[in-house]
Amino acid sequence: MKKLLLTAVILVGGLIAPKTAEAQIQIRVNIGAQPIWGPVGFEYVEYYYIPEIDVYYHVPTREFIYYKNGRWIARRTLPSAYRHFDFYRTRVVVINEYKPFLRHHEIQRRYSNYRDFRPYITIRDVRDPRYFVNRHHPEHYRWLKEQQRRDDRYKDRRDNDRRDKRGDRYDNRDRNRSDNNRGDRDRNRNDDNRRDNKRENNKRDSNSRDNNSRDNNRGNGSIYRR
Repeated sequence: MKKLLLTAVILVGGLIAPKTAEAQIQIRVNIGAQPIWGPVGFEYVEYYYIPEIDVYYHVPTREFIYYKNGRWIARRTLPSAYRHFDFYRTRVVVINEYKPFLRHHEIQRRYSNYRDFRPYITIRDVRDPRYFVNRHHPEHYRWLKEQQRRDDRYKDRRDNDRRDKRGDRYDNRDRNRSDNNRGDRDRNRNDDNRRDNKRENNKRDSNSRDNNSRDNNRGNGSIYRR
């Protein structure tokens, strides 16, 4: 029985561990999409809840979500009653969960005392370079300059690599040409040697035939005189 329980625990652990590891690896960041009136210190934000006006803000879609006529609606702008609402002088709560307004009564009860508590810095007022990526940040131009410098450095490295590769290609081509010329010279030298050897062999054979012919004539003459 103990062995069966141990096997079951191992199997369940094997099924859960990969999912947990995958969840830890998939870290989302949306600093550039967060409104500059939001609090600093959050790499990713799904929803803001603003207790003072009882409104949610969905960061990925940039929409305000509020209750009207018996249902929750999403709009890019606030109702006309809050048209001049100052987001920099209110408390904003970060809620990273799926549709928190579906349990609004619980959230409203939990954060009702946050209305007058504002001890945090907004993204607009922070000078952390990580937040310069936000196009509404006053220092966004610094981020653009840094990106331009990085692009220029990347372009220079790429051009240098191309020049190095082109130079290596030309060097290899010249080296191949030199090797080919050396091979041609070696082949020509070998051909010349073979021709010289053949010429020497032919000359030697010709001399040998001439010597044999003289010897034969001399022998024939001696027999004729007898």
